Amino acid sequence: MINDNVTTGSIAINAEPLEKKKKDKYREFNVSNETFNRFQTGRTKFERWGKYLNLEDAKEKSIYNFHRRNKGSVIILRNEETGALRAIRPKAANE
Repeated sequence: MINDNVTTGSIAINAEPLEKKKKDKYREFNVSNETFNRFQTGRTKFERWGKYLNLEDAKEKSIYNFHRRNKGSVIILRNEETGALRAIRPKAANE
């Protein structure tokens, strides 16, 4: 008879989860003409989101929340009136 003593220290455990969460690469938001025009010159780094978005409005707050959860993702704004698109993307390291 074989008597194997297996302890928990002798078993390799993978610390990573089996499935990794996929980060959104981009998301599109429909915004008013006024909000769309505020982003005309772009948003500079370290500038407050409150300058561009009304954070009391649920629709505009969702843009802010998406950015907080997905820092490297692109935000696409669609003007509700004209259908024009504008992308807010993180700047590259060499810019």
